[in-house]
Order: sequence, then structure tokens, then C-alpha cells
Amino acid sequence: MTHKEREQQWKARIEAYRASGLSKEAFCKQHNISVRQLHYWLRKESIKEEQTYNTVQWLPVNLSGQEDTSGCNVLNVKVGPAVIDVR
Repeated sequence: MTHKEREQQWKARIEAYRASGLSKEAFCKQHNISVRQLHYWLRKESIKEEQTYNTVQWLPVNLSGQEDTSGCNVLNVKVGPAVIDVR
């Protein structure tokens, strides 16, 4: 079995475990796998989810044209030491 196939197999097992409502021990006994293996793959998936969650992504902003903003109010957005002026 290739590494990718093993990952897919465990991803399916984890989904089945979460949907089952069973304890880890009961699920593992029912599916003839060790609790240690289930813990390992749950942890591995958790780390992968954290890495995905922590990835910063920026979206492009398209401006249709230059508009006169001299008479508009300004919204200051402060995040930590950074300040963003939205006009």
C-alpha cells in the first residue's frame, strides 16, 4: 500500500470514527485497529488542519476607476501595531 493510499484509508477511518459516536476504544475494537494507531492518525490530521488554518491568504481588490474620496469619511482599522485606512 502506498503512503497516499494509507493516508486516504485513515482519513476515511477518522471520518467513520467521528460519525460513529463511539469511544475510541469501542471503535477500534469494532474495526480491529489499535487505539495507538487511531491516536497517531488523529494527531497527524489535527496538525494538518492547524497548518491549513494558520495559512494567511490575501485576496485581490480590483478598483474600477479612480473616484474622488476627498469628501469621504475614513475608517481606521487597527490590528496590533498596523493601521489600515479605508476610504
